Parts: sequence; C-alpha cells; structure tokens
Amino acid sequence: MQLLGPEQGLPSRNIRCLAQDGRGFIWVATGQELWRYDGYTFQNFTETLTRSIGGSTLINQVRTAPDGKIWVAHNNGFSVVDPVHLTCKTVDPSRKIQDPDARQNLNIFFDKDGNAWLAIPRGRLIKVSKECIPVAVYIPPANASQVISAETQVTRFFNDRQNKRYVYSAGAFLDEIDANAKFTSRVSLLSEELKNQRFAVWSLVQPEREILRIYYRQAGGNRFQMRQYSLANHTFGPLTDIDTPIAPEWVTPDQKGNVWYKSGEQIGFLNQKTGEFTDLSARLKQKSGAHTFLFTSLVSSDGSYWISCVDGLFKITLTDEIFRKYLSVPLEKPGDIGSSIRGITEDATGMIWACSYGFMAYGFPNMLHQIDPPSNRTRHMALKRPKNIPGDAVIPYKVLFSGDEVYAITDGPQFIKINPETEDYFPVKFPFISGRGFTSFYKLNAHTFWMGTWGGMTMIDTRDMKPVLLNEKAGKYIKNERINHFMPWSGNRVLVSTTNGLYVLNPDATIHEHYGQSAGDKIELPALQLFHSVWYEHALWTGSGQGLVRIDTVQKKARLFTTEDGLPDNNIYAALPDERGNLWLSTNKGLSCFDTRAQKFRNYGMLDGLPHLEFNHGSYLKSRDGTLYFGGLNGIVSFDPAQIETSTKREHELQLISYTKYASDLNRTDTVTSHLPGQEVVFEPGDRLFTFSFMSTDYHNTTLNRFRYKLEGWNDDSWHMFENGNKLLFNSLPPGEYGLCVQVSVAGADWGTYEWKTPLTVLAPWYRSIWFFALSIIALALLFYAFYRYRLSQILRIQRIRNGISADMHDEIGGTLSSISFYSQALLMQMEKTEQQQVVRKIRDNAQQVQEGLSDIIWSVKAGGDQINDVFARMLHFGGGLAESKGFTFHFETDPQLKSLKLDMQTRKNFYLIFKEAMNNAAKYAECTAVHAHIAYAAGKVKMVIRDNGKGFDHQSARQGNGLTNMRQRAAQMKGQLTIESAPGEGTVITLVF
Repeated sequence: MQLLGPEQGLPSRNIRCLAQDGRGFIWVATGQELWRYDGYTFQNFTETLTRSIGGSTLINQVRTAPDGKIWVAHNNGFSVVDPVHLTCKTVDPSRKIQDPDARQNLNIFFDKDGNAWLAIPRGRLIKVSKECIPVAVYIPPANASQVISAETQVTRFFNDRQNKRYVYSAGAFLDEIDANAKFTSRVSLLSEELKNQRFAVWSLVQPEREILRIYYRQAGGNRFQMRQYSLANHTFGPLTDIDTPIAPEWVTPDQKGNVWYKSGEQIGFLNQKTGEFTDLSARLKQKSGAHTFLFTSLVSSDGSYWISCVDGLFKITLTDEIFRKYLSVPLEKPGDIGSSIRGITEDATGMIWACSYGFMAYGFPNMLHQIDPPSNRTRHMALKRPKNIPGDAVIPYKVLFSGDEVYAITDGPQFIKINPETEDYFPVKFPFISGRGFTSFYKLNAHTFWMGTWGGMTMIDTRDMKPVLLNEKAGKYIKNERINHFMPWSGNRVLVSTTNGLYVLNPDATIHEHYGQSAGDKIELPALQLFHSVWYEHALWTGSGQGLVRIDTVQKKARLFTTEDGLPDNNIYAALPDERGNLWLSTNKGLSCFDTRAQKFRNYGMLDGLPHLEFNHGSYLKSRDGTLYFGGLNGIVSFDPAQIETSTKREHELQLISYTKYASDLNRTDTVTSHLPGQEVVFEPGDRLFTFSFMSTDYHNTTLNRFRYKLEGWNDDSWHMFENGNKLLFNSLPPGEYGLCVQVSVAGADWGTYEWKTPLTVLAPWYRSIWFFALSIIALALLFYAFYRYRLSQILRIQRIRNGISADMHDEIGGTLSSISFYSQALLMQMEKTEQQQVVRKIRDNAQQVQEGLSDIIWSVKAGGDQINDVFARMLHFGGGLAESKGFTFHFETDPQLKSLKLDMQTRKNFYLIFKEAMNNAAKYAECTAVHAHIAYAAGKVKMVIRDNGKGFDHQSARQGNGLTNMRQRAAQMKGQLTIESAPGEGTVITLVF
C-alpha cells in the first residue's frame, strides 16, 4: 500500500477523481487542476485544459473513453484529452441544448456503443456522440414520491447484454431509457416491507452484466441488507444480510480473481478462489494517519487498485505472501530502520538463532533470539553478565555450537559462552582485536573455532579458552585484512573471503594459495572486496562489493555480473543456492534470484513482501530443510525457494514520457511530451544534453524497474543499462541517423520481449551538410571559371599588345631600316672612292644586322608562335640560309614528342637566340664543313645538341666574348643548363638542357 501526495509532486492531497488512459498513464484531478502520473513523477496538464476552456474551472469527474481518451467533466462543459497528441478539445453542451444547466457536467458514463452520457443537474443526462456532439437529453419523469431538485444527479449508469440503458439517481427508482435518451420504464427499488423497516437504498452495483445488486441501509444505524435484481427477467431476488463486512458503493473485479469493494469510508477485497474477504480500511487509516473519505477508484491495467481521497492517491498492490518475516516492525517510510539483524545460525534441533542490535520485546531491547519455524514462535533473550564478573554489556554477532555448548562472537573484542537457560554469558576477552571487532565465525573441528576480524584472523580452543592472534604470530598467515567468510575447501582446506580476494588456508591456518589481482596469484579476480562464497553448479561463486563473481577453477577464469546484467545492486552480501539451479542473493536493494543456467536475474523488493530493502553482511542461513534466511535492517525474511515461481514474466507496454534537449544556440531547454509512436526524433546541430524518460504500464513496483537501450547505427549495438533510473541521458551525439531501442525489466522480473523503437536523427551543422558541400563545390568551380576567364582575357589582351607592338616595330622601325639599307646600297653604287664606299657599306651592313635582330624580336613578341614547331621552323630557315651563304652543310633533327609542346615568350626567345648564336659562331670561327643540330625530349626535359666539325678551341686560352656570356645568361633565364665542349682540332659541341 502506497500513499502518494505532495512528497511525490502532487500540489494537493485532495484527489477528487482519477482515470487511466489508453497508453497506461494515470490521470488525477485535484479540484481545479489536472495531473498525469507515470509511476515516477506527476506532470501538470492544467494549462492544456484551461487553454482549451478559456479559463479555470472546477473538475467534477475524469473518465476513460473506450478509445482510451480522457474525458473531463467540469463546470464549463466537458473536455476530451488525447493522451497521444496531448491535445484538448472542450465542448459546452449548453450551446447545443439551450439549457444553462447543461454547462455544469457532473459525471460521465459510456455505453456499449461508445457514446458518452453526461450527468447534469436535476437528474438529467446529455447523450454525446463519439464525435463529441450533444445529440439528446434525458429528462426524468415527474413523480410525487421523488422530488427533483438542482442537486439531484444521476450517479449510476448500467448496460445489459442487449445494450439497454439504466440510470439511477439518489432515490428509490431505476429508470430504463432508449438510445435516444427517452424514458421507457421505471422500477421501484423499495418494497413496502423495506419502507416500513425504514430502509433506504444505499447503493447499486453491477457484479455481472445481467445482475444488479442493491444495498439497503436502515435509518439510524449501520444495519445493511441486500438483494439482486435481474435485468433480463426484471425480477428481484430474496432480501438477505450483506455477505461482506463492507456495504460497497462500487464493486470492481481485478485480473487476479479478486473483487474490490469500496464505500466512502471503507475498502476491502474478496478472494473469489478462497471466499476470504480482506478489509483494508484500518490499514488505509493507519497509512493516512487519520480518518479519510474515499472518492473514486479503479483497477489499472497491471492489476493495481487506485483510490482517490482527501489524503492523496492510494495505490494498493496484491502479491502472494512468499516471505515469512521475523523480528520486523511496521515502518512509516521506506527509509526507516527497524531491528537490524546480524548472524543467523541453526542448531542441531532445527532451532534458528539470530543476533540483533536490540529488538524491543517485554519493554526492553533483546539481543539474541531463538526461532522455532514449525510453530512460528520466537524466544527473545536479553543477555546478561553474571554479577560477579565486571565489564560492559555485549552485542552478540553470531552464534555457533560445540556439542551442547553455545558460543558467540560479539560486535566488539569479546568471545562469549552463553547459558540459554539463564541467559547469562561468560566473556573471554581478547587482548587486542584489529579494527572494531569480529566479523565472521567458523567451526574448524569439535573444539577449535576460527574468527575473522576487521584486521586479521584469530582462533580459540574451547578446551582452554586461550585465544591466538595470528597477526602476532610469525608465519604465512592472513594479516591486517578484513575477513568476511569461511567455507570448507578441497584437500581439507578452508576458503576465506576477504577484502583482498580469496585465500586457501591449510588446516594450520597458513596460506596455501591466493586468488586476487597480484602478480603470482593463481586466479585473477575482477573484484577484491568479497563477502561470501559458495560452490555451486561446478563453479565457485562469490558475492562482492562490485557484483557477483563466477570463478571457473579449472579454466582459471572469472566473470563478474553487475547491475548491467540485471542485479538490483552490486553489493552482494550472500549467495545461497536452492535445488533448482538458482542462487539467492542479498543486496542493498532487496533480494535477487539468479538462474545460474540461464544467467538471468529476478529481483524482489518491499512491494513483494520484504520488510526492508537493505540486507546485512554475515546475516544469512540455509537450513537443513532448504529454507533460506536473510537478515537486514528490519528483521529476518525466510522462505522455501521451491514454493516461489521465479520464471513468471511480466510483460507490459513501454511508453515514452517525454524527451528534453538543451538548445545551446538559444540557451534554453525544450521538452517534448507528445511524441507519437514510431515518429522520428530530430535534433538540431546545436542541441545537447538529450534526456529520454520512460515508464512501464506496470505500477507494481517501479523502484525495481530497470531499463536498457541500444543505439543502432552507433559503433556499439549491444544493450546498455540506464544509469539514472527511468531516464536515458546522452551528453551529445555526432551527426547521423540512429535507431533507439529500449526494453524494460518490470518489478525485478526478466527482460520483456516488447521493444520501444524510434528513428533518431542528429542533423549536421550547416557547414557539414551535403548541400553546403555541393554549393561550396559549385562556388569553387565558378571561382575557378571566373579566374580562368580573367586569365584568358589578360592573355588575349597581352597577345593583342604583343601583336600591336610587333606590327608597329615592323611597320615603323623595320620600314626605316629597310630604307636605310636601300639608300645605302644606291649610294654605294654611285660612289667611286674606296674610303667612302667602306663607310657606306658599314652603314648598310649595320642596318641589315639591326633589321635582322629586329625581325627576331618581332617574331618572339608576336602572339601565335608559341608552339615549339614554330621555333623549329625558324631555326631551320635561319640555319639553312646561313649554311648556304657560308658553304657548309646543315643537319637539323627534332624529336616527334615535342610537336605539341608550348613555350612562353621568354623561353622561346632565349631558346632561339642560343641556337642562332651557336650557328653564327660556327659559321664565323669554326671553319667547319658541317653542323649538326639535334633536339630531343627525355626525362621531362628538352635537350638541344649543336655539333660542328671545325677547328675547335682551347677553353683556357680562348677569349670569352659577349656571345658565349649571353648564351649562358639566356640558359640561366630558362632555368636550364648550358655546356660547351671543345678542343683544338676536335670541333665544338654545345648542349642546352631545360
């Protein structure tokens, strides 16, 4: 039983009405406010309602329509809330009905055809179609015995199998109406006999489709009677006393075969299988702390029973009584603590001995308890020290037996012997115990006990009661480590669980081997803080502070099971086996049943009957008859694991409550509550801190619900546990398309098969989008094209300038030089004196040389001659003319690979002038008979070789004229290499590579 109120987020405890929508959410109304509950938090939807109405209103009733929508009756008409889209539509029936009373809607009923019937003042009903259109009004007939006032209203609406409609308002009559809201007949519910005995109709309920049960209450007292009325035969059954302690105003069956009975002040249920009725009224009052009035109730889809009342919202869950409790007390809040239990032991007679921190009995705290399971009786012992022995009181930690003797270690540094008859104890004080005292107890043989402490190990022989502290003893012992558990091991050895792994001890307590995380350990363990160990199903299992560890001692491998695998908590204090392949684990968050074969967990909490969620270290026992005992912060639970059905699955739908995102570019948090199933979730590039909140429609024990997810499209497609209860958080996600899948484990059961799925897209920033790349490429292409066009226009402009310059030079300077040459020749022909002829001839020759040089310049400047073949043609023309005038042979060869090569203006000019200078030198100085010019293309370079068979020259003695110097300078301008090879009598070879 759970009472929800302001502590869980409700603004008021006065819950007037409630309903469950088609998605499984619980809706409650608190006078003027409308809230939705998801099992974790309450969310306010009042604004959605008032925005549709146009202002605030008083909510009178909330109902669920057959299509799962929520109908709200209020003083401004009625509203319909779509639970999927979370939209609201409000209708004022008075606009259609033309009746001011039609505006005040008091209650809502639905018939088998899905039509709504709205109760309004004066006992009338408005029929509303499935399209939310008021279509008819039922007006009760006038009757002298029944006064119709403004306060009169229809409180019950019934359908039979033929979909006939029956209405009841406070009084003595049941009216039948037709589909058009017309009155057809009336049945009096009060006989004359009942009237004479001053009985009045208390309530009408419909336990079956064709049966109405009428409850009567006698005036001036609490005497009730009842009888049945057959809707099929229109006959009454006999009048009898009521068959339950409660005369109900509402009767509701649940899915487990129970029928709930509720009146304004009482609540209970009838188990139809056993016929047993359980009255919960007193517990309800104890929970609320005062007398309370109950309004409406419902059975939710998971079988939970909900009640709205003036003290809040009650949720009642029925579970099978699988746990027997000892030494526990009722707790007001889940976090409260009762009697904390320490060690549990069984003696030879089957009695269970338990130590506690003080269970109140007989008016004072008792530290030791003796439980008789068959009779379910408990004896409480307040241990006392004999008066002749000084010292402080002790708190026993765990009891062990040696023959008829009873011994115990304490929570301090004392080892005691107990006399159960007198409840006296006799202490043996150890001179020094590391830490706070003892932690564990082990009977090695009939007279030797090993004890673990917070900082080492001790032993005692009961024959002489002399303690031995191994911390002070030389040898290979466990020292300065907390010891939590001893268990027998192979080879007559003992396995010890400590805060530093596992130790295998020899019978003399020396260390045989160690399992841990140090170099040289026989088996490496994933956890070191170990509380309890057990050999089961061909493996060693140990509970740790990090989860459950399975150790394969043959393969020398270990595996750790954690909350990621289904544990409710990673602190495992004990692991007790049953006979069906299960390990029962005590944790800080309840009990867990682990199927070692299927490797699945089934968890149990307080709503399953546990007295507390937190269990204690060292507080556990498997008795000889197979019963398991676990002690915690509120007593002991015991159970027979063979009687518990652990394989039952709990399948319920999974719903997204909402998702939020932080829009960093806008500096705000956006919450979406109306996400449609399967609808794509889209996040903008600047969105961060994504939070998805989920709920299961099983409200049985939401604290034990676990959720896991996988993100398809991510590098890791495995399942991962939620780290924040029912909330899934992502700090950020890289741009891309994903598929989010979520599963739920309901109330500690195995993972369900239902998966909630939605596509999820994270948009890339604009500068990383495809369209941006496309536009960038287009813009870049346009930029290159514009640059190309610009360069082309510049080249064409330069070419035009070059052509203009060459034309001007040819026309102006060339023409003038031609005139000088022509007039010089004419003058030369008219002169007779030799001296004058020499001068004029010099003028003519110089003019011709300048004209020839000018021709070369014009050729190099003029556009259109950039192809290397144009250079070759000019070389051949010049070389052939020179050879013919000087009388030597000229051989000119070119490589066909060069025919498509283009040269810039400067390179073309230098290339040609080097060739020309080499030819002129051969003609003037070499006295050769042949000149060979060969131009080839190799290794990406042009190579020109000019070879003559002349007289040659000596490099060192030869004068370096302007011609050779100019050739080298021009080669440097071409970024080429010029070499001249010559020797007297061997000709000359000039090589240019560029």
